[in-house]
Amino acid sequence: MNKFLTPKFAANGILLITSATLVFHFLILFGIIPFENTWGGRLENREQMFVFESISILVTLLVMGAVGISSGYLNWKVKPIFLKVFFYILMVVFALNTLGNIFANNDFEKFFATPLTLILAIFCWRLAISTSYPLPS
Repeated sequence: MNKFLTPKFAANGILLITSATLVFHFLILFGIIPFENTWGGRLENREQMFVFESISILVTLLVMGAVGISSGYLNWKVKPIFLKVFFYILMVVFALNTLGNIFANNDFEKFFATPLTLILAIFCWRLAISTSYPLPS
């Protein structure tokens, strides 16, 4: 499995999925996609949507930054242990999100978001166990 699921493959996969997710969240924020299709169908008004989508965008950018650093796309110096811990935390968050998506109130999250969050959890696990982070100088 290490030959197929390399850290580079996992990093590029995360960046691809999170880039698409970022576009999706902006489309929701701008009202192009109804906010009822997100957050398990539990958002009640536009104010809640704005807060939740803003947080989603910020977290997505943070994830993309960490992946960029760990894969060497961003030349920022971070101690490898911080990346390792961050990716383990992300793995748990995405795994829990997968469970939440299974029980979502709408089919979009059940059948589309569930496999994506599972894949993200697996990719984060792969980056967490990686020993090839760029070293700070």
